[in-house]
Formats: sequence, C-alpha cells, structure tokens
Amino acid sequence: MKKYKLIYLATLILIILVLFREKNTKYKLNTVDKMNSLISILKSDLILHKNVESPISDKGTSIAENALGIKLPPSYKHFLNEFGNGVDWLYHVDQPLNGVNKEYGNIHWLGEYRKYLGDKIESDGFGTFETGKLLCVMSENSNGGAWVFITTETNNDEEWPLAFYNNDNKLYYKVSSFIEWLEIATTYKEEVIRQLDVEYRLGLG
Repeated sequence: MKKYKLIYLATLILIILVLFREKNTKYKLNTVDKMNSLISILKSDLILHKNVESPISDKGTSIAENALGIKLPPSYKHFLNEFGNGVDWLYHVDQPLNGVNKEYGNIHWLGEYRKYLGDKIESDGFGTFETGKLLCVMSENSNGGAWVFITTETNNDEEWPLAFYNNDNKLYYKVSSFIEWLEIATTYKEEVIRQLDVEYRLGLG
C-alpha cells in the first residue's frame, strides 16, 4: 500500500511541475508576441523617432545584467535586441529611453544619478521605495522627470512595474510593465506621462 501511495505522490508532483512549466512558457510566449507587435508599430513609425541606436545582442544585455547584478525584464531586453539600444526622442517628443553598455544614456540606478536624494523615496499612494533599487529607463526629460523600473516588485512574467519620478522627488503614475508603457506610447504616439497626467498634477511644461 505504501508503494502505491509513493507512486501516486510522485505522479502528482510530476503533473504539478509540468503544469507550472507550461504556465511559465505561456507567460514568455505572451511577452514575445506582445513585444513583437509593439516593435512592429515602432518600426512602422520610425520617421517619428529621433536617433534610434542599433539593436544590441543578447551578450550585450547579459554584460549589463552582470554589471548591475540583476536580470532585466524580458520586455525591455526584447526592445533592446529587436528595436534599438536606446533612443533619444521616441515619437519626436522629449521621451528618451536608455540603452545598456553606452557612454551616454546608459541605464542606471536613480540613487546614483540623483545623489541628493535620500535612501528612500515616497510615491503617490503606492509605497515607499529605496532609491538604490529604482532603475532609470529614462535619465530625465526637459522637466527633470524620469521613468524608473521598480525592481523590488517582480510579477509572474518576470516583469517590473514602472513609475514616473517627478522633480518634486516623488513617484507617480505606476504602470504594470514596460509592455503597458509601450502600449500607451504606440497608441497615442506622444509622451506617456502626458497621457497619464490628464489633470496636470505634475506641472509639466
């Protein structure tokens, strides 16, 4: 009887592992499909962007990950590999996106870039965060603001949410992932923050 119980338990564990693997595979496929669709839109709008860097290889992103001591979100890596290693003006507005392994516009920690900030930063109602754990996908725009990855919050897709750092030293307008951010950018073809700040709370110029 004990033997049959062990066989049953082993079979159950195997089924759970297979289902878990399939679920993770579906998440990854969904990310790739969504990003391919968004990058297709970005490329069709190429005339609307300014100074798109050449794509970077997987090896290039791996070097950056080792230097930072983290694993970058699959969607952002896909953007770097398939569209470009950063762009100065996305949709011809002041919306630069950082790449990796570059002399200028390199992805970096918020606390390193803005040394005047303390160890912690408040948000507009969604928590307090360590500045050394916020990764700048944008260094700054003309208003002094920047989009940052919240690296302490990873979802099932291995994606990080983003929030907008405003020049009042506070985070606003959290979005679920880089995919959601790009969906807004490609839909409205302008600055993402202006689509979210519809009540002009941030006093953007």
